[in-house]
Amino acid sequence: MTWGTPDKAGSGFAGRPERDGPSVQQEQRRARPLSHRALYVAAASMHVVVAMAIVGLAYYAKATLQASLMQLALIAVTGNIVFVVSCPVLGGLSDRYGRRPFVVTSTLVFAGAFLGAYLSTQVWQLYVVAGVAGLAEALFWPLVAAELAAEADSQQLLHRMGGFNVSWSVGDIVGALAAGLVLEVETRMPFLLCIIGGVSISVLTSLVRMAPATVEGQLRHRETIHGHMLPHNHRTFWKIALLANFTSAGVLSILRRLFPDLSVEVLHYTGRQYGALVMMVAVFRTLTFVVLQSHRGWLYRPRRFFLTQLLYPIAFSLMVFGERYWVFLLAAAMLGTASAVVYFSSLYYSVHGASRQAQQAGIHESMLGLGAGIIPFMAGPSRALAEPYWEHAIRAPYVLGVLLFVVALAIQLVIYQRSLARSRHKGRA
Repeated sequence: MTWGTPDKAGSGFAGRPERDGPSVQQEQRRARPLSHRALYVAAASMHVVVAMAIVGLAYYAKATLQASLMQLALIAVTGNIVFVVSCPVLGGLSDRYGRRPFVVTSTLVFAGAFLGAYLSTQVWQLYVVAGVAGLAEALFWPLVAAELAAEADSQQLLHRMGGFNVSWSVGDIVGALAAGLVLEVETRMPFLLCIIGGVSISVLTSLVRMAPATVEGQLRHRETIHGHMLPHNHRTFWKIALLANFTSAGVLSILRRLFPDLSVEVLHYTGRQYGALVMMVAVFRTLTFVVLQSHRGWLYRPRRFFLTQLLYPIAFSLMVFGERYWVFLLAAAMLGTASAVVYFSSLYYSVHGASRQAQQAGIHESMLGLGAGIIPFMAGPSRALAEPYWEHAIRAPYVLGVLLFVVALAIQLVIYQRSLARSRHKGRA
């Protein structure tokens, strides 16, 4: 059985004879939600294995292979370089040639990468694993998001992107929790689950019949938002959200990829405690996604967007000075809430009104990957640089996180103010 979407003419189903009247429309209405639900399941399942992969790689590298902080950063940056370069390119190709072959292949590549991780005995081998996994994710995430956005008006787009975000975020919760539990059994166990999960998702996505490539070359949902065309400053909001997404992904990556250094050496957290911290981010992000999906009043509202981002420097300040576990849980909750607003904004503004949705979704994902690679790489040597001057230099990456988001927020405000000035100038002219 396959889940179907209409053929490129919009009058029937690929591979089926055309039929007249309401029966075709009823079949299309049944098929589209079923296809979307299958993609939601695929997104949730993929993020289960991705979360286990991220937590598992960092913990295995530190606890078993005795990786240094710089090596942990290099593992992060290797995968993200591949991801950043691949996302827009593969998104553009899928707009032209169709998405299904890319999506099905992606999870098999992911499974192969973690077969390599399971067999690894040296840190450098994890660099290769991270690179191949980055390619697999570039084949998967932008294409699934674009498929869900295809032919959606503004209201449908909000609902579908909300469903997509909730799905992968729920997967993140399950994956982080599972990783924390299985790490206490055996440090390579997450890799076995990644292999099984990758193959299973490939089978699922092979059953989904996706929209033909030619559909995405047309503008489908430049409809209304609160009864109007796209705001005149839509592009400004898109740029601001991309920058925020870049910084958000980077500081979150410090928590996910570099925190084992602090948790093992100073705080003496178990694998379960580390996994619970990562899960706390995902829980609050998911809850925020649910709220955002249900209420559209936050879209194109700059004040709310800027104020929400203040949670980032507050959370990282808690991590700089915190000693008790509950303090880190509170910081993780703040990061989850803020990251949901930033991610949803970046994705929505990227595909809203876009004619090449997979490519635009690829740019969104590239900025996410770029931040997740560059910022931990910057944070990696910060401990060594601070050690001669500060006895708590192991917390230097979190000081850097505070500074980075203050700078990023200032840049966003400048971009927005310049946009307002240009609008006023045009209005007077």
